[in-house]
Amino acid sequence: MKLWMTPICFLAIPVLYLIVGFLGFPQNGIIFWTGTAVLTLLGAYFTKHLPEVEESYS
Repeated sequence: MKLWMTPICFLAIPVLYLIVGFLGFPQNGIIFWTGTAVLTLLGAYFTKHLPEVEESYS
């Protein structure tokens, strides 16, 4: 599950924008910036669980 947290967090940012934009909260800016910051930090944190790529020299 931790492997999928990075892509999920980064793909959730546009979804958050759509949801908040369509619902029309009066605090749009605060919700956008806070949500984006939290999702970006979570996505960056979980990059350490991504598999290492082995380089093959042919």
